[in-house]
Amino acid sequence: MDIQKITKSAIREIPKSWQMLFKNYLTPLSRKDIFYVNGLAIVVGVLTGYSSIGFRYLIGLLQNSILYHRFDWHLVSPLNHTRGYLMLLIVPVGFLISTLITHFFAKEAKGHGVPEVIEAVMIKNGYMRKRLVAFKALASSITIASGGSVGREGPIVQIGSAIGSSVGQLLALNPKLVKTLVGCGAAGAIAATFNTPIAGVIFAIEIIVLELKTKSFVPLVISAVFATMLSRYYLGNEPTFIVPHTVLTTPNELVFYLVLGVLAGVFGTFFIRLIYGFEDFFDNFKIPFWVKPLVGGLIIGGLGLYYPQIYGVGYESVTEALQQKSAFSLMLLLIGLKMFATSITLASGGSGGVFAPSLFIGAMLGGAYGFVVHQFFPEMTAEYGAYALVGMAAMFSATARATFTAIVILFEMTLNYSIILPLMLACVLADQVSSILFRDSVYSLKLRRKGIKFVSDISVNILSITAVKEIMTNEIHFAEENMNLKEALDKLSEYGHSVHPIVDENQKLIGKVTHLLLEKEFLKAPEKLIKDICSPVEAVVDAQDSALNALSKIEKMRDPRVWVIEQNTKKLVGVVCPVDFVRLSLKDID
Repeated sequence: MDIQKITKSAIREIPKSWQMLFKNYLTPLSRKDIFYVNGLAIVVGVLTGYSSIGFRYLIGLLQNSILYHRFDWHLVSPLNHTRGYLMLLIVPVGFLISTLITHFFAKEAKGHGVPEVIEAVMIKNGYMRKRLVAFKALASSITIASGGSVGREGPIVQIGSAIGSSVGQLLALNPKLVKTLVGCGAAGAIAATFNTPIAGVIFAIEIIVLELKTKSFVPLVISAVFATMLSRYYLGNEPTFIVPHTVLTTPNELVFYLVLGVLAGVFGTFFIRLIYGFEDFFDNFKIPFWVKPLVGGLIIGGLGLYYPQIYGVGYESVTEALQQKSAFSLMLLLIGLKMFATSITLASGGSGGVFAPSLFIGAMLGGAYGFVVHQFFPEMTAEYGAYALVGMAAMFSATARATFTAIVILFEMTLNYSIILPLMLACVLADQVSSILFRDSVYSLKLRRKGIKFVSDISVNILSITAVKEIMTNEIHFAEENMNLKEALDKLSEYGHSVHPIVDENQKLIGKVTHLLLEKEFLKAPEKLIKDICSPVEAVVDAQDSALNALSKIEKMRDPRVWVIEQNTKKLVGVVCPVDFVRLSLKDID
């Protein structure tokens, strides 16, 4: 379906006076507006950069306070934990405090955060509560500091995005600009956290804004640059991981990386299912909500007594695998343990990201696989550190379905270009295998479970990512089924509509009647009930459905009106007509 042809055809049908209403939408941003938006991108980038640094320091401060009773903000390696059985108390209490924060103050701060940002952009016009900045930082830092097996990247993306949203709200910007600032926050967050400005921009484009246009691309770059500049000033300009120089030994070695990509796709799919499987298990666990983090904390605390590598973000263990200092048996075991620990942490109420766990699992998977193939084919394969590096990107590609981000972020995190060919091959294969095995990513599944339709293509048709409720007309004039024709005609004649919806006493849509038929039947029998002359309604959509779905109803039913109902109550809440699609399309052109 060609939306441009539909738009042009519909515009020709709109009276000239109506076209003037949309004239502003066709006017590109003025020079003043461009400077204004780019200036705000600097503000968001600076605020996000400081937030990223502050979040990192907060985690370190809490780690040192909780574990060693000292005032220090340097991050503590989980491999150096010396608290022994005290972790059986520290982890559950940390999970409990984090759960209480999210339960009473900001429910959207629970979990890994990125799906909530996508939801805000897709169906909330970029709106995110301002309080989220503080409560997400606090809840996630407590979860990670006490030993929760999650990452800090997801939380800072949500924090940065909430900063962008808050700036837009405070200045009363239009929704399009607010969404752009949300993307600026996400770009700055990834850029500052990993010291990867290019990957930060690509992440925001590929996951958050789903748009590659100059008017949104430029602010994303500006935000990422300023956030990275601050990160480098305070934290240094070193890559996240220091890895030995690796090369593609022979062209034939690509076959082994191909297999690694397939393995990452399979394990990535399993990881997604495991996260949400445990979430369902804990949700259906009939115990008070505050008991669940205690149960999850005891499990993680007990497991960490023997394998402290599962505590926290886990980058120390990843570095050991990359530098070929990790044992094969340990890497193999940590694949499953990290999946299990991350799933339990999130399901029991913890707050943290899945970005770092994906990299951790990928490093262990790649390292273990590389160890095996190098044992059998030492002449034509690199050391297992190279496979651990590629496995990190491939695993993230499989779980997040953000292949471009995965390729670029691993390159920027390691500054190692020599491995780019196997990196690219493994990532795209992991993405494809995971897509075949399971339709959703770790982010989109959470949205679908809320009934939100998710589209992941860049520069997608605006109709496919816009909910019907965002474009529908809310003011509806209807007749109740028990009205007689005289009552209905008296009520509806003043509005001049050609078709009227009929509802029951609970405002559920039961049918429609044309005004012409209503007048005709009124002359015959004024006391007849209107429900006796109404006809069924076929062009009906749910308020959460996409505008593209509503447009397809118009094409299929040849009915210019699509009635909108609530999914749960089936109440009539709105109507969508061709002019609504025109208005949306013109907004997208702006």
